[in-house]
Amino acid sequence: MTEQDIDQDPGTSTPLYLQVAHRLERQIVSGERAVGSLLPPEAELAVQLGVSRHTVRQAIAQLRKRGMLAARKGVGTRVEAAKPDWRDRFRNDSRDDLFEFASQSEFFIQQKERREVRGKTAAEIGCRPGKRLIYMAGPRHFIGEPTPFCWNEVYLDPIAQEVVAEMTELRSSLFQLIEQRTGERIEEIQQEIRAVQISPEVCHAMNRPEGTIGLRITRRYLASGGRLLEYAIQTSPDDAFAYRTNLSAE
Repeated sequence: MTEQDIDQDPGTSTPLYLQVAHRLERQIVSGERAVGSLLPPEAELAVQLGVSRHTVRQAIAQLRKRGMLAARKGVGTRVEAAKPDWRDRFRNDSRDDLFEFASQSEFFIQQKERREVRGKTAAEIGCRPGKRLIYMAGPRHFIGEPTPFCWNEVYLDPIAQEVVAEMTELRSSLFQLIEQRTGERIEEIQQEIRAVQISPEVCHAMNRPEGTIGLRITRRYLASGGRLLEYAIQTSPDDAFAYRTNLSAE
């Protein structure tokens, strides 16, 4: 297998180490690399994949975080589990975590329209009342899993019109595509997490009973000067999402 074997949409530029991690994960899930087996040494695996040892090391680190691999001194890197707990995949400590999250899931766009935002919505987004934004909404699934783990809503600055015009599904980070296609640069991502009672409309869309409790995560993607390019809302039922962080002493 060479670097050309690693799946990549040329329009997404998903970091190479995440492509390698995804490839290794598929091999583990399929049983090609069985639980209990050892991966080849980094140098050998790098030759097999046609990438650098550094890329292999980064990919392995991703799968170790998910509990699929474990490094044992004097033994090597062992396959620990055939599938990670999908509720724990989303960590959000950096931009790379958002890249990984997007590459491991698919956003199926069921609604796409121009919306004039006013009142509470405009205040929440942080834009002037009456501004017309691109609105998209639909379920997001982890790849290969039939049940959606969240409902996604996105409000975009009109500068993104050409980026999303023909888009019906997405398996990459939207803000990264906007950066690539427009030349804009996201300088800051503001994130907020709240416990909510999910709206009846979203419960129906996700085939959940009305009154379901969940988490609502909002992210504001700001370019230079604080200009808002994207406002994203992710609503997840309580049994489909876990948010974990690691706190270390200095």
